Amino acid sequence: MHESKYFKAACDLCGAHIEFPDTAVGRMVNCPHCGEQTQLRSITKPGLPDAVPPVAAEVQADSPLPPRKASNVGLIAGLVCVVLALSAVGIFLIKRTSPNPVVNATVEKPGDARTNSPALTNQPAPTVAAAPKAPKSSSDLKVGDIQLEKAKGSSLVYVVGTLNNDSDYQRFGIRIQLDLLNGEEAKLGTAQDYKDILEPRKSWKFRALVTDSKAVSAKLALIHEDD
Repeated sequence: MHESKYFKAACDLCGAHIEFPDTAVGRMVNCPHCGEQTQLRSITKPGLPDAVPPVAAEVQADSPLPPRKASNVGLIAGLVCVVLALSAVGIFLIKRTSPNPVVNATVEKPGDARTNSPALTNQPAPTVAAAPKAPKSSSDLKVGDIQLEKAKGSSLVYVVGTLNNDSDYQRFGIRIQLDLLNGEEAKLGTAQDYKDILEPRKSWKFRALVTDSKAVSAKLALIHEDD
C-alpha cells in the first residue's frame, strides 16, 4: 500500500494552512477554514511538522505594535516631587498639633456574662487556599463524533469532527490523524489536520481531506501535540 506523504499549503484567500497528501498536489479544493476555492501548492517539505511557522513570529510579522508616544518625563517627575514634599509637610504639622488620644475605659457590670469571655472582634478572616491546577494531560484532548462530509459544489470529501480542550492550559501544535476505512472497516489510508493553538476550554472543528474514494468511514488514530 502506498504511504501518503503530507504537504502544507496556504489558502490563496485567507492564508490559513491546509495539510494534504502528495497525491492531491495541484488540485482545487474548498479551504476548510474559509470555504473558498484554492489550489493545493506545497510550501513545506513532506513529513516535517517543524515547518509550521512559529506562532510568535507570525503574530509579530502580521500585527506590528504601534510606536510608543514620547512623554514629558521631566515635567511628571517634578510634579511627583512637589506632591511628595507637600504630603510630608502636612503629616508633620498634623502630628505636632494633634492632642493626646483619649482612652475611653468601659466599666463592666457585675454578673455580665461577657466579662468572662475573650474579645472576638477584629480577628482576621480565615484564608482559603486556591485549588491548584490539575496537571496537563493528553487525556484532556477529547474527540467527539467523526464522520465523512462531502463539500458543497465539489466532489471532495472531508473527515470532520470536533476536538475539545478540557484543560486550563493552552495547547500548541495539535495534529490529529485519522484512519480511513472501507465498507468492511479495513484501513485504506490516513487523513490529517493541524491546529497551531487551542485555547483552554475551547473546541476545534477539524476537517481532513479524504484522498481515497473507497473510504466510507474514519476513526481516530492518534493525537499529537508539541511540548
